[in-house]
Amino acid sequence: MMPNKLLNNPRLTVSGTPPYDPLQAFVRENHIAMQGSGEGPLKGLVFAAKDVFKILGSTVGNGHPMWLEAHGPDEFTSSIILRLLDAGADLVGKTICDELCFSISGENWHYGSPLNPHDLRRFTGGSSAGSGAATAGGLVDFALGSDCLGSVRVPGAYNGVLCIRPTYRRVPSDGEAPYCASMDVLGFLANSPDVFKKVGRVMLGEDKNPTKIKRLLIAKDCMDAVDKDVAAALQPAIDHIGAAVGDVREITVAEEGLDKWVEIFRMIQGYEVWESYGGWYRKYRPHLNRGPKERLEWASTITLQQYREAYAQRADIVARVDELVADGGILCLPTAASVAPLRTASLEEISATRLQSTKMLCISPLSGTPQINLPMVKQYDVPLGLTLIGARDTDLGLVDFAADMVDSFTNK
Repeated sequence: MMPNKLLNNPRLTVSGTPPYDPLQAFVRENHIAMQGSGEGPLKGLVFAAKDVFKILGSTVGNGHPMWLEAHGPDEFTSSIILRLLDAGADLVGKTICDELCFSISGENWHYGSPLNPHDLRRFTGGSSAGSGAATAGGLVDFALGSDCLGSVRVPGAYNGVLCIRPTYRRVPSDGEAPYCASMDVLGFLANSPDVFKKVGRVMLGEDKNPTKIKRLLIAKDCMDAVDKDVAAALQPAIDHIGAAVGDVREITVAEEGLDKWVEIFRMIQGYEVWESYGGWYRKYRPHLNRGPKERLEWASTITLQQYREAYAQRADIVARVDELVADGGILCLPTAASVAPLRTASLEEISATRLQSTKMLCISPLSGTPQINLPMVKQYDVPLGLTLIGARDTDLGLVDFAADMVDSFTNK
């Protein structure tokens, strides 16, 4: 819990010094804080927001000083932040993200990389790096992030906290910096099952068609995509969830191979990211570091024809995942390919881990389905994430189930 309740007046904005920050999680140049209503289901909770959301009185930085310099002050506050404030939570700051949100390691060469509270030698995961670190380190009760290729899920896995990438368009994302229009969503991370449930109800609302979970589907191709010791470490958590569900089956998610799904994802994401960043990149010629720079320059080469072909192929993926999770089915797979890599790892090692993780991380954005990271096990004494994916718009039921699974596993 953040030690200082910074504010006394409703909607008072405070600039200047960010809150207590031993994990280098918060922005400084464009810091902002706001007090909630003081009443409601989130009264007494404090939260942070990734520095990609507009907040009146600040300016979106998007992980890059030139982006901050090139954009004017925010003219409004994102509606989901107002919803959380109305529910009683206090916003205490904005969190650092990866450079232009085009990485999943948690590095930021301009502002400093947030620290993983479980092991300072390891990455936090990104691009919602500061949100993951602040939540896991107890600096906030929960934090907002955005997620295309795991930008909430990977920090959740690496930092050992519950998090959700919701159904596409389930949560309003107005005021978010442009990125990947057809797959990017607003998600959140929470530091306890109780907080996860409370925030879920405020952010997600009730499910339109509540669905009882009836089958646990173990994604064999995803389990085969990670090292055997990773799969073995996850097995106790899988067994615990399977015992609660009763009906456990092993299935293959991508019959044509996960590599094909990864290629479809990369074409769609790359084309849309270049649409969002290309004009700004050509005008300002910002300094980008190797990973984001190489990915963005590759994205600029994707043709409209390639994008349209990939988008058409995506329809088969949507149909396949819908078939699997229909009528109470949930997919179970690793969240990422490993525990958080060491900061001493080379760029080549990080890129290989990213590619391996992409095989699991692309399923939810391609299909538009909700995905939750469950922090139930550790490997090498640091968190290892397990994932559940459900049917579209079953988010709240999935939140409650996942929170109960984490709680019962921890306390058994």
